[in-house]
Amino acid sequence: MNELQNMNSKDTSGLLTEYQAAHDSTALFDISCRDEIRLTGEDRSTFLHGFCTNEINKLQPGQGCEAFLTSIQGKTLGHIFVFAEPNQLVIDTNTGAAEIVIPHWDRYLITEDVTIENVTASRKLFYLTGPEAAALLENIGPQVAGLGLNEHLQIENEGNCFHARRVDWFKQSGFQISVEQENADELKKQLINSGATFAGRQTWETLRIESGFPEYGVDFNSENLAQEIARTDLAISFSKGCYLGQEPIARIDAIGHVNRLLRQLKISGTIESTELLTQENLICTDESEKSLGQITSAATLPQATNAESVVVAIATVRREIAESGTIVIVKTDSGKYPAIIQ
Repeated sequence: MNELQNMNSKDTSGLLTEYQAAHDSTALFDISCRDEIRLTGEDRSTFLHGFCTNEINKLQPGQGCEAFLTSIQGKTLGHIFVFAEPNQLVIDTNTGAAEIVIPHWDRYLITEDVTIENVTASRKLFYLTGPEAAALLENIGPQVAGLGLNEHLQIENEGNCFHARRVDWFKQSGFQISVEQENADELKKQLINSGATFAGRQTWETLRIESGFPEYGVDFNSENLAQEIARTDLAISFSKGCYLGQEPIARIDAIGHVNRLLRQLKISGTIESTELLTQENLICTDESEKSLGQITSAATLPQATNAESVVVAIATVRREIAESGTIVIVKTDSGKYPAIIQ
């Protein structure tokens, strides 16, 4: 099992070191538990284009995009990042997604020249993030600093070949690094020796929640409309051709809104454990006990011993309270806590 899967807890000082490294310099995560799917064949781009919310046909080698896979009702079947290479499309997605999306695509594959493969087990995937991530990676792979969002390139370093993909998931410089299994340990050692702090699952989750990067199956699922995920500008094109689910998504755009949205929360007060913050918690206002939202993920930010604890969360909230700066109340079994929509 990789470090991201295996890491459950760590002493407070260790977590603080990892968290500070991600914010002040560079942190390195093993995210090999994410699924990777490869599409080859002459029709790969037009085929995938018909199933997701963003432009695929226009992608040139070295480019990429974020997208949602949607049902005919416009609801999300998956959250993907697509990277175009000269003879294939590489799709990065959440853990376990391949078991769902590959059969979904297979049902529609008739005469198209497309081969779909789950290649997760053939590679290791790292994530490098932090204000110094690009500079650190430049020491191993020149030209990385020039990559735009979702752009990528192949790097040869001392006989070791790997792919670097720019994906700023934590609202700062971030890179996926995909490498063959047999070369992964050496590359990991190079990155750590160059100054990256290797970090585990708890720190990953804290950064993910703090930055509002949603996880499919945790913060949203097949019951959510694509626009509810609040990544419309990054993942949805309203000018592309027909695709499965386009009509309801276009209709929502014409109406102008959905009724609920994913938002970040910053919660005040001492909460003994974020396990107390579950989807059963209600988000309401001072004036009303009516539920206006539910928490989907929560984390306590690592702090120095004498600092007041800060809890952050991702939640689905009603549109009427979704504006940044709105004060709400999080109601739990242990009490009520004020929170602010980020």
